[in-house]
Amino acid sequence: MSVFSRLFRSRPRSEWLPSRRGLNTRLILLFTVLTMVLTGSVIILWEKVLRPPFYQWVERRYPGPANAVTRDRIEQRTEHFFISMTVDLVVVSILLAIVDRNQRRLAEANEQLAHNEKIATLGRVAAQVAHEVRNPLAGLLLYSEHLKGRLDGTLAPADAQLIDKIIATINNLTATTEQILNYARPVTLAPKKVDLNEVAPDVVQLLSTEISSHNIETKLELHGSPVTGMLDEAAIRAVTLNLVLNAVQAMSSGGQLSIATRKTGDKLCMEIKDTGPGMTPERIKQIFEPFNTTKARGLGLGMPYAQKIIHRHGGKIRVDSEPGKGTHVKIELPADAHPH
Repeated sequence: MSVFSRLFRSRPRSEWLPSRRGLNTRLILLFTVLTMVLTGSVIILWEKVLRPPFYQWVERRYPGPANAVTRDRIEQRTEHFFISMTVDLVVVSILLAIVDRNQRRLAEANEQLAHNEKIATLGRVAAQVAHEVRNPLAGLLLYSEHLKGRLDGTLAPADAQLIDKIIATINNLTATTEQILNYARPVTLAPKKVDLNEVAPDVVQLLSTEISSHNIETKLELHGSPVTGMLDEAAIRAVTLNLVLNAVQAMSSGGQLSIATRKTGDKLCMEIKDTGPGMTPERIKQIFEPFNTTKARGLGLGMPYAQKIIHRHGGKIRVDSEPGKGTHVKIELPADAHPH
């Protein structure tokens, strides 16, 4: 009898029922059945394959009627030891593999929870600051435009340009605060039928001027049939625009931009590749953290916002990159989005 079998039989029956601690009855039953199946398989292996040559060896080693008791004792003990230890080793190995997998999942969940809490805290703080700054900025813009109107025609061109620069700076700051507030606000989706085969070329067309100015070759690999799902069109277009813009800006000296779409079962996929300088593993780990950017201009909210939108659709986003080998962004979305 195996160790697992003895363990199951020795425990009080009530202990195998679901408890407040979350004891998994189905897992226990699974291992009980597994132990029985393995025991039967090992017995068959012993009886059909291993026992005949082993018994012959024992007969040669301890011949004659005088050694009958010794032969029987060796055969019986070896048989029990082989069956019990083989089953125990296999079951324990499977159990340890499951425990190890669950520990890894728990560690990943804890890491993701800490990451989400950090992002949420940063978002709340940034939103509060942006909210406090927005009203004074609106006042400054109003005063500046009023001043420009009253002094129109009475100022030297250089002074008029100075007021225009003040207004432009205020508008830039206002746009920045709006980006922060938009990131911090809860995302409300309005799903409707959207075809990724239409989104991708539209975004490329929208950025055609910048793509041409960077001397970038564009390659569209669209699925032969519509890649349609229930998505929030404005949000998905914004995400695609941001990802393509990142790819274009990464190839300041030219390169190739590839966008592919496909539909696999109930999953919609879009992949965006560039031949830019790529990123280190450390940089990839930080790419979804808000306000973490290597760009001279920008808040570092583009990728966190993209992740937020994709996750809100119940999808996944993954970034693969190596220094000198470009970057590959993979998006997977459910065809029938269920907002999370």
